[in-house]
Amino acid sequence: MALRHAFVLAGSLWEAVRFFIVISLLALVFRSSLSSIPWLLLGGSGNLLVAVGGVMLSLFPGTYAELIGLLRLGKVLSVFSFVLLVVSGAIGISAHIELLHLGPLSLNEVTVLLLVFLLDVLFLIALIAWRRDKGSSFSAVAQ
Repeated sequence: MALRHAFVLAGSLWEAVRFFIVISLLALVFRSSLSSIPWLLLGGSGNLLVAVGGVMLSLFPGTYAELIGLLRLGKVLSVFSFVLLVVSGAIGISAHIELLHLGPLSLNEVTVLLLVFLLDVLFLIALIAWRRDKGSSFSAVAQ
């Protein structure tokens, strides 16, 4: 059970890091306009709720067990938005933007976005696998 809590906590911390990675990548795509960054922050700040909700769930599972449905929905929306980005072909805009170049290795935005997608799917799996503890306050009240 402690491993499950640690995995959800790690996923939640990943959500906070993910927020800043995605905002930074979008700022690079829209680099012609620095005024777009506040708009990106406004649009993406809802993802921080998934991060905070996951931390609350992993630290206080009995109290915040009811958040699991909203956390799953938020993560499904994140995964769906990436799939929509790929299907629409919009990901091609950032394919040529190189983020890091070390000798023969180069890292572009598409590679980073694929890594973000894989970590999102892992966190979604952890949220789907989450089950309420038998001793939680909700199950005691329901009986």
